[in-house]
Amino acid sequence: MTSPLFDLERMLPEAELWPCYRRLREEAPIHRVADRENVYILSRYEDVRAVLTDAGTFSSSLVAGAESPLLVLSDGERHRRLRAVLAAAFTPAAIELLREVAERAADERSRELVRARRGEVVSSWCQPIPCELIGAILGVPPARQSEFLELAYNLNSVFFANAVPGEREASSREKLTALLPAGLQLARALGPARGLAMLRRVAAAAPERGAALSRERLASCRGIAAFLAFFGRVVRAQRRHPQPNVLGLLIGAARGGEHGPQATEIEVLMQGLALIVAGIDTTASLFANAVHALCEDRALLSTLQQQPARTGAFVAETLRLWSPVQRTDRRAVRPTVIRGEKIPENAHLVLLLAAANRDPERFERPDELRLDRGAGGHLAFGLGPHVCLGRNLALLEAETALTTLLAQVATLDLDPERPAVRIPHPAVFGFTELPVVITPR
Repeated sequence: MTSPLFDLERMLPEAELWPCYRRLREEAPIHRVADRENVYILSRYEDVRAVLTDAGTFSSSLVAGAESPLLVLSDGERHRRLRAVLAAAFTPAAIELLREVAERAADERSRELVRARRGEVVSSWCQPIPCELIGAILGVPPARQSEFLELAYNLNSVFFANAVPGEREASSREKLTALLPAGLQLARALGPARGLAMLRRVAAAAPERGAALSRERLASCRGIAAFLAFFGRVVRAQRRHPQPNVLGLLIGAARGGEHGPQATEIEVLMQGLALIVAGIDTTASLFANAVHALCEDRALLSTLQQQPARTGAFVAETLRLWSPVQRTDRRAVRPTVIRGEKIPENAHLVLLLAAANRDPERFERPDELRLDRGAGGHLAFGLGPHVCLGRNLALLEAETALTTLLAQVATLDLDPERPAVRIPHPAVFGFTELPVVITPR
């Protein structure tokens, strides 16, 4: 069906967002976008689930023939090989190594927030806790963790770029001026061959997705190159002097066994970058969405304070109702049919995870937060071969952080003098600012 039901580029107010998803599910579950060739939006749970689990028909690589260095945008044998390496960072043993970091970070940040009695929780609590965890995984010292948030922005701007109408390609001189110093920096840190290969991957990422290499994206390329140079030195140092940490597990998995290495040094570095986006941005949004829900429901706050064992169920419902990642994308590698609609080869499918998570055909009274619903079923972490590797770590962080905070507060309310500000992106649900007022216990 072709209709103006949904604009992919427009960020809807929350009061309009869920009704819009409902209309899509009811009126156009396979919604063909009118002004884009072969772009389809899927909103029902069963359809979204079917596409996520059928990697043979639907590819995560959105550009035919392009090979991304990032796990999330790759498929097939390369995806399986890199996923096996990255999985080393999320084994039960690795997560146990991080439990103490999560508990310490949650306690320190919660005490600071409660002591102040009033504060903006995104920058002071939601972001710093996952930053410390990802820093521990990658062997990055706390002093450099503030760079992570800027790096996450750079990665989205380059590797997950979308073409922006009117965006101007930088001139050849601007590209040379920006990329030459970045290339020299990478060459000094990684060696000439690896440094040049890394620069090529970074510089090609946005154009491969049909986006312009603009001045702004060139600045992002420089930021990514600077971090890769630093992180490359960290990896090399740990190769020489192994440490009993999660990065050590990652490096060991990359070495492989008798059949040779599972991943090149470049691939290890690129997967480290992917961890920053997945491990900080989305987890911080989960934290903020949970705090916002608690601020709006005193009874829920009281229930969780009296029954902290139900925090896990609350986290699951937060993920379902306010999915930090509202949608994901796939490409049809061959012609197929979904719900009677013919989908051509190379069609772009936009999967509305957040709409699927409120589908009444899958969830009873789907717009209600219910602690008795159980933790399974939602698609906030995806499903199939690309299901989020770090989901267990994210759940550990969220449950630890929220239980710690709830044990220290008597009341938690939105600040009446400072409005909350949502992340200004239609594919994400979270907050850039969430001011709160706290009464300590």
